[in-house]
Amino acid sequence: MAKIKIANSLTDSVLMASGRAKVVTRTSSSDSKIENSNKDDLRISVMSSKMMEDEDGTYEVAKIKVASVDGRRSSIAAALSSGRTSSNHVSSVVKLVNLNDSDLGNITPATPTYSIDSRFNYTSKDYDELQKNIAEHNLNAFFDDCTKDEVLNFKKLKNAKLTTFSRGDRMKNFVISQKLPNKFSNSCPYSINLKINDRVQSGVSQFLQKISIYDEVMNDYLQSPKTPLRLNVQNGSTVMENVEMMGYDLASFFNSEIEIDIDNFYGLNQATVASTMSYNLRKHLFKGYLKAITKTGFRSYSDLLRNVEASKESLCYSIEKFDEFELDSTRVQNIYAPAGDVETTFADTQVKYGKAYVYKVKAHYMIVGNSYSYRNVRYYNDDGVFYATAEVVNKPNIMIVPIDLFVESKSIIQPPPVYPQVQFKTENNSTKEIQIYLSPTKNAIESNFVEITSLDASQKELMEQFYSQKNGKFKYSTAVDSGLYEVFRLSYAPKSEADFANSKIGEARMPYRTTDAIFKDVVDSNRDYYYMFRQVNEKGMASNPTSVFKTMLVVDADDAKVVVDTYRYPTPAVSEPRRNFKSLLQIKPAVEQVLFAEEQDALYNKTSLKGTIDDLKLGTQADAIWGRKFKLRIRSTTSGKMMDININFELAKNKSKEEF
Repeated sequence: MAKIKIANSLTDSVLMASGRAKVVTRTSSSDSKIENSNKDDLRISVMSSKMMEDEDGTYEVAKIKVASVDGRRSSIAAALSSGRTSSNHVSSVVKLVNLNDSDLGNITPATPTYSIDSRFNYTSKDYDELQKNIAEHNLNAFFDDCTKDEVLNFKKLKNAKLTTFSRGDRMKNFVISQKLPNKFSNSCPYSINLKINDRVQSGVSQFLQKISIYDEVMNDYLQSPKTPLRLNVQNGSTVMENVEMMGYDLASFFNSEIEIDIDNFYGLNQATVASTMSYNLRKHLFKGYLKAITKTGFRSYSDLLRNVEASKESLCYSIEKFDEFELDSTRVQNIYAPAGDVETTFADTQVKYGKAYVYKVKAHYMIVGNSYSYRNVRYYNDDGVFYATAEVVNKPNIMIVPIDLFVESKSIIQPPPVYPQVQFKTENNSTKEIQIYLSPTKNAIESNFVEITSLDASQKELMEQFYSQKNGKFKYSTAVDSGLYEVFRLSYAPKSEADFANSKIGEARMPYRTTDAIFKDVVDSNRDYYYMFRQVNEKGMASNPTSVFKTMLVVDADDAKVVVDTYRYPTPAVSEPRRNFKSLLQIKPAVEQVLFAEEQDALYNKTSLKGTIDDLKLGTQADAIWGRKFKLRIRSTTSGKMMDININFELAKNKSKEEF
C-alpha cells in the first residue's frame, strides 16, 4: 500500500555517518524518496541500556561504542560531540483509499479508507429560502432535534426547532461527538457525510473522552504556541523537503493555564463546568496515561539504529470547510472529530443548496518520538586505532503532528430526473398539428450524463461535485415536481446527440401544477422530423435525453395520422477491410507513422543524439507498424482472380561513424 512517510530533516550526524539516518534520495529528475543514508563511515554498537524513571516518565541511558572505518579519531569527533540534542519522529501513514473511486473487491479489512458523499432526501423551497441569509455555522447541526415536518412547515408551526441563532459564532470551531445521535441528519433535506477509517489506534482519543478532558486538551492544542518541526514528507514518488510543521508537545498541557474560549469553541461538554479539584484529578489521570504510553511505545536507542518507526495514535481529524475555494478568506468552519474506536463519522447538515464546499481533512497523530543527546564522550587508542564510548540520554518526545489526508469538493443538488415518457397524437381532421404528451418516468437509475446544449457542462460539473462517481455514472431520480420538459426537433437525420445542440424549439409546462405536460407543434405533412425530449426538475437539473423519435404526419384528403419510429444513430466505421480502386495502387505508412516524436525518454536531458539511435522511435502512434507484417489481397471484380501482397515494414537506422 502507498504510504505517506515523514522524517526529521535535521538528522543526527552519528546516525548519518553510520548509514542509519533517513535522508532524501533523488531517483530521477522529478522523483525522490526517503531512505537510509548511503554511508558506512562509523560502526556503532550498544554496550548497555538502562531504563530510568523520574516525575516526567520513563527514559533510557544507553552506553555505546563508536568506531570509524578509517580508525581516525577525527572521523569520530566530526560526528560525535557531547551535549548535542537530536530528535527523531520517523513515522509513516498508509494513504487512505476513497471508497467511492475504488473497486470494493480490492479492499481488505486492513485497508485504510474514507468516503465523502452528498445526500439529498427531499425538497423544501421554504427551507432553501430561509438559508440564504443565515451563515452556515448558525444552521441546524446534526445533533439538533428537528423533524422533517418542522422543516416543511416551520412557517406554520410556532415551536419549530429549526433555527439556532443563539449559539452565535461558537460553531465556527466545534468538536463533534461520536456518541450523540444523528437527530437532524436523518430528517434534514440534505447533508454531506464523511467517514474516515485510517486503521490507526485511537487509545488517546478514547481515554480523553472517557475522563471528560478532551475539550481542554483540544482547546490547548489549538490555542497554545506550537513547536516547529522540520520534516521531510514523502507522498508517492515526490518528497517535500524541510517542511515546517507546527507540532504540539503534549507535556506542555500539564503546565498550561489557557481557558476555553466559549464564544469561539463548541466542545463535547457544553453543559458541564468541572470544579478545580475534578479538573486537576483528570489531568493527573491523563499524565499517568502518557507515562504508560512511554513504557510501551517508547523506542530505545537500539530501535533507532534499527530504523524502528515511532508509534502513533489518532487524536482527532480536522475538517476545514471552505466556500468553493480553498482560501483563508473563504473558510467557513473548522470542525474537529475525535478519532473513533473503529470509524469516525460526521454528517454535515450546515450546508446550503447549490453551493460547492471544499473539505480539507487532516489527521492529528500523537507520535511518540525521541529526543536524545550524547554525553561523557571518551576516546581510546587501541594500537593506533581510535574508538569512542559515550552515554546516550534518550527521552520520549510526544508530539501531536498534523498530516494531510485528502481534499474533496462537494455540493448539494437535487438529482436530475429520469428521461420522460412520450406519446404522439393528432386529431383526425387533416390538420398539420401534432400533440405530444409528456410524463415523468417514476424510477431511479444510474447512467452517464449526455450533454446536449452548451449549458450542460455546468450541470455536469455540479453533478461531479455532488455524486461519488464510479465508471463515470450518475444517479437519476424523478421527484414529484411541477412538470417542465424541453423539446428538440430536427428536419434532417442526425448523426449524434451533438446535432441537437441548437435545435431546442420550446418548453412544455401546464398553467396549473401537474407532473405532466402537452406540447403542440405545427409541421409539414408527409415529411420526416426527428424529436428528442428532456425533463427538467424544479432546481433546473435536466435529465438525459429520450431516444430520438422519427416522426411523420401523414395527411390525406380527410384523414391524418402520426407515424412514429425509434431512430438509431448511424454507427461510424472503425475499419475498412475492403476498398475498390481503378488502375493504380499505392501502399505507404500513414503520416502519423513517420513523424518524429520530439518527446521520448531517450532524448531526456540530452544535448546530443550521439549514442541514442538504437533507442529512438519513429512515429507518434502508440500502435506502430515498424517490425510488423501485413498481407493485402487484391481481387478482380470481373474474373474473381486474387493476388496476395505480403509487406514487411522495417525501420532502417543508419549509424554514422560517431555511433560506433
